Amino acid sequence: MSDARFARTPEPPYYAVVFTSQRTDGEQGHGATAERMVELARAREGFLGVESARDAEGLGITVSYWSSLEAIRAWKADTEHLDAQASGRRAWYERYEVRICRVERAYRFER
Repeated sequence: MSDARFARTPEPPYYAVVFTSQRTDGEQGHGATAERMVELARAREGFLGVESARDAEGLGITVSYWSSLEAIRAWKADTEHLDAQASGRRAWYERYEVRICRVERAYRFER
């Protein structure tokens, strides 16, 4: 059984970008922009998948998976993504942290 909320990643190694954020109050276009960023990322070479969750208090974690550090650098430098990052600092986030990790091992369980 497959669940579209889970990224289907290849055998390691690959990379994960962990974006942890605390939202400000109000929508201010965040949802549409977040959807657009996933759409753009999916079209990029090296993108492997994404998983995201947010709690009722506005704490969110989004993990995007990439084939290489070069693919991550190219995504970070994307013009539309840069505009979204600026909007995030200006309006959407009280705080955020980004962590880039190399996935060495991965396993799963499905009932």
